[in-house]
Amino acid sequence: MSNVVPFNKCAAPTVAVAMERLRGISTEVESFVSRMQLEHLTPDEMERILRVFDTANACIRIVLSDFGKEPAINQLIKQSHEIKALIETARERIDQLVVAPSVVRSA
Repeated sequence: MSNVVPFNKCAAPTVAVAMERLRGISTEVESFVSRMQLEHLTPDEMERILRVFDTANACIRIVLSDFGKEPAINQLIKQSHEIKALIETARERIDQLVVAPSVVRSA
């Protein structure tokens, strides 16, 4: 006779999980932005930062698609817009430095 170990079925992730994921993305982006000194970055470092931002945006899209049918989707959308605004502000700062290449130190 075999021993069967019963496992609890996992419930589908809730909106709280989605909000926590978005908070984690937001925290990472905010930390990244606060530590970077754009004026002292090489063009390669700026490219890396932009790739990190692209990855954060992709993560946001995944979270929204995973939880798109939740009743609280508007909260998730609002939170994602705040993160995207932070990313856009940082992108604009980088773009301003790229326009004025004399400010950016060479690699």
